[in-house]
Amino acid sequence: MSRILIIDDDPDMRRMVGAILEDAGHSVAYAPNGQLGLEFYRKQPFDLAIIDLVMPVMNGLMTIRELHTQYPHSRILAVTGVSPEELPRAEEYGALKTLVKPFTQDDLMGAVDDLLQRELGWEGPVV
Repeated sequence: MSRILIIDDDPDMRRMVGAILEDAGHSVAYAPNGQLGLEFYRKQPFDLAIIDLVMPVMNGLMTIRELHTQYPHSRILAVTGVSPEELPRAEEYGALKTLVKPFTQDDLMGAVDDLLQRELGWEGPVV
């Protein structure tokens, strides 16, 4: 199906989210921080990046800003369990959806499915 990059410093969270996505048929790659995540993305862009906001080396907000600047049509799902007040800023920087940890499998798959169904350049409904 789709190629998804999980950028999160928590190995348990990476494994849990990855297992859910792989069970749904997606190909998953993992990065423990934003700097490595950006390096992976530059080598071969992914269909979706799931990015935690609080990480060492390069935090999620900076990662989202950099990824969106270099790849304006990238699909980004921002997640956090520590700083939900930063989620609106993540959207300003380029995240298309956000989730607060802990989230359910249904919440994750709903967000992933929605983001993967969007066409590149999709800006939402015309109001």
